[in-house]
Amino acid sequence: MTQEPRVVFGMPAYKRPDMLAETLESLLSQTYPDFAVVITDDAPSPEVSAIVERYAARDARIAYEPNPVRLGMIANWRQAFARSRERYPGSEYFAWVSDHDMWHPRWLESLVGVLDAQRDVVMAYPLMYRVYPSDARRRIPRVADTVGVKRPEERLRTTITKMAAGNAIYGLFRVSALVQAGVFRAVVEPDRQVLVALALLGEFRHVPEFLWYREVSGAFSYQRQRRMFFPTHVPWHTYLPPNLQHFGVLFWDFAVRGRGRPLAGRAAGARYAALQLWYSTVRAVTRSYAARKAAPRSAPAAAAETAGAVE
Repeated sequence: MTQEPRVVFGMPAYKRPDMLAETLESLLSQTYPDFAVVITDDAPSPEVSAIVERYAARDARIAYEPNPVRLGMIANWRQAFARSRERYPGSEYFAWVSDHDMWHPRWLESLVGVLDAQRDVVMAYPLMYRVYPSDARRRIPRVADTVGVKRPEERLRTTITKMAAGNAIYGLFRVSALVQAGVFRAVVEPDRQVLVALALLGEFRHVPEFLWYREVSGAFSYQRQRRMFFPTHVPWHTYLPPNLQHFGVLFWDFAVRGRGRPLAGRAAGARYAALQLWYSTVRAVTRSYAARKAAPRSAPAAAAETAGAVE
């Protein structure tokens, strides 16, 4: 590779040698070729290493970095982004990718086209299928698009009330905005927290094409998240309501540190944090009421409604 790639895929890998080869095939088959793949492996094994070495020998765009100690999911997602930035500081776009999902060959071409054409868009993502252990597939029609929405308050409300964070977090991001928003904090539902911060910095564009196949396994629970996120010590604040955790991060970043500038000063940041708490509380109460009124659903469908990036 003679110059830095425009796009970097950061893969926080963990114990999936059964799917890794297929996943790499789908990434390396992208019709848009100007990318690199940085794999940070949180559970190094001879099986994973052998698969990566086989593909890296044929394609220099792949870099493999086994973690010397177990980091946990949040720290490994941060590691994937940090190492991608250190290796390729001039890259424009970034995407987290799993070690067990599949991408349509036009995924990257379609999303790069959106970010190239619309400078106010900080994240683009497509329609997707959820794939269950039985190999059943389910289309996910619920989307959120804020293109043309200039008021940060409205983008914030739409993101909180309409977006499935576990799907959108696997979109394509503008690196400069992701750096400003901050990357995966020590909270539950960290994907939602990142997207809320990004919503204040720019627009989200949904591409109405089915370009991603996401494996869903395991029931969603905060206990499971804490176990996967923090393998050695679970912070006490993660037992607070998730929206309160997110409010604390947003208030600290935007109202205290001023990370929203020049788009938003500290006073505006405090107001946005308060709005985040209000919108998310209304969302939680509304969803709780709807769940009680709804007819019983199958366990996979119920889990899929709430599953986040950790699934």
